Amino acid sequence: MANLPVIEMTVVSDLITATDSFQDMLTVADVDATISIKRYEFEGYTDPVRLNALFLILVLKGEAKISLDYIHYTISPNMLVTVMPVHILQAAEVSPDFKAVMIMIHRSFLEGLNIAQRTPSMTNYMLLRKNPCTNLLPEETLHLENCTRQLREKIHRRTHAFHKELMQNAFVALMLEMADIMVGKKDTVVHRTLSRKEEIMNKFVNLLIRHGKREHHVSFYAAKLFITPQYLSLILKELSGKSANKWIDEALVMEAGILLKTPELTVQQVADELNFSDQSTFGKFFKKNTGLSPMEYRKV
Repeated sequence: MANLPVIEMTVVSDLITATDSFQDMLTVADVDATISIKRYEFEGYTDPVRLNALFLILVLKGEAKISLDYIHYTISPNMLVTVMPVHILQAAEVSPDFKAVMIMIHRSFLEGLNIAQRTPSMTNYMLLRKNPCTNLLPEETLHLENCTRQLREKIHRRTHAFHKELMQNAFVALMLEMADIMVGKKDTVVHRTLSRKEEIMNKFVNLLIRHGKREHHVSFYAAKLFITPQYLSLILKELSGKSANKWIDEALVMEAGILLKTPELTVQQVADELNFSDQSTFGKFFKKNTGLSPMEYRKV
């Protein structure tokens, strides 16, 4: 099987039955949980990863529970899931009948497309960032499945004199078909009215994504939102069941887990990256929240 253009995820790798890959930069894979005798359930969520690729997951059967940027989702049939390279991804459960088609596009392939100039009508980036799971009609799922099949056919035309350009155009064509479907749903997705408290929580999560590595105190986020730390924590507790401190700590643990799995970084460098005063303080924080020291976590 071709190397997947992502940080390895054992759960995903175990469930892949077939792949077609263009230079390991664009891979189309069939995901089928029925091939495994395991039932993928975990205590909490798996270790977080930030993928080095754009993931498009077309769910055909069964369900799975995932977390993207600290928000939990249940994905089910006739759903298109878009996982951006910037997303932090975790998995919690995959049903034994889960089936999907997954497309993985490495950053280097995307950078070579210059999509913004070639396809100005493509679905807005922030729309997908904020709404990674799109419900489809059965006929829309079938259409995208057929488009994916055509993409795979192009992958196999390796003797084509302009194979790279053929693949680039084929992928852009797929994205335009997706965009056409998304545009028809844009009004229902974008114009959902949030309550004042939901708006504050949404802004807090966006701030946490941007500043979570460096800013560890509730007061920083509350100041950005022009509210008191107490009110921010009250809102988050009411809407999510977690205090602001808990949100910040969990975000830090996620970032720490990703960095600790990067072998070229020392623990001291990870502590510096996450703005801890020293390695010892970072180690105590990490062990308090995971039960493992940073070095023990690296060996798991």
